[in-house]
Amino acid sequence: MSIDEKLVCRIHDEIGINPNSGIELKVSLLSRGLNFPIDMFSRYRGEFYANQYVYGNTSRVNLSHRIPQVLLLGNSVISAVFRRENTPWTLNIEDNEVRLFYNGDFVRTLGLPEVPAYFGKTLSNGQKSEDFISVAGEDTPGYFIFPECYYFGKALSCGFCSLKGTRKSVAKKMATEFDRAKVTEATKLFQNTPWRDIPIISFTAGTALTDDETREQIIDPIRFTYDALDPKIPIHVLVHPPHDFRLIDEYRKAGATTIAFNIEVYNRNLFKQICPGKDQEYGYDKWMEAVEYAKGVFGEYKVFCGLIWGLEPPESSMEGNAHFAERGIGIASNIFHNDPKSVLQKHPHPSEKDILDIARHLSGLYQQYPNCNTIFPMSMRSTIDWEIRLGDQERRH
Repeated sequence: MSIDEKLVCRIHDEIGINPNSGIELKVSLLSRGLNFPIDMFSRYRGEFYANQYVYGNTSRVNLSHRIPQVLLLGNSVISAVFRRENTPWTLNIEDNEVRLFYNGDFVRTLGLPEVPAYFGKTLSNGQKSEDFISVAGEDTPGYFIFPECYYFGKALSCGFCSLKGTRKSVAKKMATEFDRAKVTEATKLFQNTPWRDIPIISFTAGTALTDDETREQIIDPIRFTYDALDPKIPIHVLVHPPHDFRLIDEYRKAGATTIAFNIEVYNRNLFKQICPGKDQEYGYDKWMEAVEYAKGVFGEYKVFCGLIWGLEPPESSMEGNAHFAERGIGIASNIFHNDPKSVLQKHPHPSEKDILDIARHLSGLYQQYPNCNTIFPMSMRSTIDWEIRLGDQERRH
């Protein structure tokens, strides 16, 4: 829909983005957040996919509040919902529509995500399907296995992570055990339920203390899923690299087709400060060695090393992205959000300018390295990798 031209100009003059651009609007919503009454979505007449809080509580809510998993910005672009104060962006529900406002002026109507068709089912053990299957973005099924991180027990957790606090509150109903029978049943459920195409399955895991624990709690459920799939579907895995690199071969044999070892911060000194557990218990250099080893197992651009934009100067993120791309390592990004109950809960989000500067640089890398692709072939919540890559593909054609 077309936005009032005078309002478009005012928004551009004040915050430097074009609200008619899906990617620029998303950048601003991720940078500044949205404000709305905490119970607003209880007034919405209809069903929508509510946030499962698998990774973190991004909006300081409790179990009585339902917040959408994402907002639909149009043209297949989605955005996470970060509820924040002191932002010009606000939401309201009028005539049963979710409407976006900028400093009180109506901008446009947004969409809400559809509830996955395989949710609302009961597994044979009595567990709800939505408490076992974790859906990434709008519609990518998978599992968050081993939702623990031993760095918390040593007071060495990554500064941006709110996993522990979230799992003890709004996400405490989510599954923690993934044996073969449960995984097989749930996998067959989401694969055989008519709904949408499933181009990829997503696995995310916490950090195990030992490699034996990694095999049992993380690699085995991946194998269970792969065995249950008919036909087979690509499987992406986001995990902490193992101590013994031979486990990387085991991930491949279990059925993973791509893997991500996200170092999060490229600058070595900032890595020490922000990710003390990863630094002291594993090490920056070993992390990079694990990424290189994995490339030999999975192939070029089948291994990803993610960075969080906003935790270091933009130039450092650009340097890291270039470092990976030129070495045949896939680029994965996340835009920082200061989750409640995380060490960095008061750290500011990156500005629109910083995000767009990194995005332009990443666009150049995608053009320079055409085999460097995104993990997911669709828009995801708090990254703009796909939007950048899609724009580059359209320009080339």
